Amino acid sequence: MISHTGALFTDGPVRRVLDLAAAVRDSGGALSLDAELRRFIRTTRATVATDWVCPLATVTALLDHVAGLCADGTEAAPQEFRRLLERAGAGTDAAAYLHSLAGRLRALAQDPRDDYDELPLARWEIGVRFPRLSGFGVNWVYEGEYETLQDSIQAAIDSEHPYCGEFLTPLAAEAQSALVLFPGEQAMADGLSAVVGWASPTALRDLLRAVDDHMQREHAVLS
Repeated sequence: MISHTGALFTDGPVRRVLDLAAAVRDSGGALSLDAELRRFIRTTRATVATDWVCPLATVTALLDHVAGLCADGTEAAPQEFRRLLERAGAGTDAAAYLHSLAGRLRALAQDPRDDYDELPLARWEIGVRFPRLSGFGVNWVYEGEYETLQDSIQAAIDSEHPYCGEFLTPLAAEAQSALVLFPGEQAMADGLSAVVGWASPTALRDLLRAVDDHMQREHAVLS
């Protein structure tokens, strides 16, 4: 097998779906496969960019394609992938199980139920949807190097100046998204702060204000 084609099995959407299915199997009934697949669908559609790069129809087509490879008895799939597939499917026929996952995703996508009150964000979703907010806490807040959060924010911004657009654009976008998804202290405490410990509505608004002030002061073109 050519090494770069192995990524079809070891990374990407097929692996993500199987990881979720295996987590459900390992949970002993605590997790629901349909709920986790709905979260996967919601994640693929979270932005136009993610849906453009890999629409759900492509994900299900890949699952069916890999199922066909398994049915043909090909040895292309690495051992790591075969172990994951066996764990997720509990030893059922590999091809049939992959086809069933593809079919389930298609069915669930036709009946989306992605309301956040009904289907709260899982920890893995928060990790995928808010990686910059998580990383900001690790790099700038939790070690206590700065006396206040405002000092941490300013230090982070200054560290990237003058090439700060690449750093600040996704960070600010995640902060604004979190304020919309988790309006109010309690909603954010229940839905985000357990994973992103420094996040609160006040903290995120301070971040957005600091980013806006910096961009206006240092980067706006004077007319």
